[in-house]
Amino acid sequence: MKRIAILGGTGYGGMEMLRLLLGHPRVEVVALTSRTEEGPVAARHPHLRGFTALSFTRETPEGRAALGRDCDLLVWAKPHGVAAREIPEALEGGATARVIDLSGDFRLDDPAAYAHHYGAAHPYPAWLGRAAYGLPECGQRAAVAAAPLVANPGCHAAATILALWPLARGGFVQGRVAVASVTGSSGSGAVPRPGTHHPERFANFKAYRPLEHQHLPEIERALGGGVRVDFVPHSAPLARGIHVTAFVPVGDAGPEALAAAYAEAYAGEPFVRVLEGEVEVRASMGTNLVDVAVTPGAGVAGRSIAARRAAPFRAADWRRPQS
Repeated sequence: MKRIAILGGTGYGGMEMLRLLLGHPRVEVVALTSRTEEGPVAARHPHLRGFTALSFTRETPEGRAALGRDCDLLVWAKPHGVAAREIPEALEGGATARVIDLSGDFRLDDPAAYAHHYGAAHPYPAWLGRAAYGLPECGQRAAVAAAPLVANPGCHAAATILALWPLARGGFVQGRVAVASVTGSSGSGAVPRPGTHHPERFANFKAYRPLEHQHLPEIERALGGGVRVDFVPHSAPLARGIHVTAFVPVGDAGPEALAAAYAEAYAGEPFVRVLEGEVEVRASMGTNLVDVAVTPGAGVAGRSIAARRAAPFRAADWRRPQS
């Protein structure tokens, strides 16, 4: 049994991590920390009533240090900027536990790119590039299995990379890729803000941060091979879910070759379902599954993927090479 602590358990990330891990037969969640909550976890997350007797642990630097020595894995479920300070301090301060960071603080390897996309300089720039990128299905399995620090992919990024990986891997991409990604309101976190609060998004649809979203550089970095992406995220009147449509110039590649590329890339991957026809958000919402399908056209593969909002937790199940 692996002992796991979740640091920052009041938000959607920490909540979903706990829900997934409670059903895993080989782990024990021993602590869920919070700076604001006290008492039983089920009081804050009522859907977990009867599944856990955990209570929130008041978080202190001393408590984090103790968990870093006593646990096998620490999951940082905190906002951007917080993990950037706390994780290097923990790992340099004697923590023996492995760490998974759910924020964007270690997804990039360029300090200038981090500062541009996240609005502040990274407090530990030497740590950028040292984390494994947590998509084992996309060439990262060995790195994830060995790394002391895993950077969990962004929601848009995870869905987009999984959509495009077989084509990038097989050398099919013959030009710039156009991606439209649609997300539900939970992607903006549990704290309501103008423009992201669900009442402001309900019965509305809009693009935001077109061509400059912070997930774009991690998408291009993960795909490699000089693949360039024009990426436009959209806000939809959903509570959760990610749906990506990618338009990819593939030259003379035929339907059989494209279908084979997806079948081969995801053969034996238990959480990726390669489908024929269309995909939809509700078919994978609330699960650890990703549905993908490819539609060949006149020189273009129209790539549609539906994934649950919590797609990042694919990397959290770091034991599976069965990341």
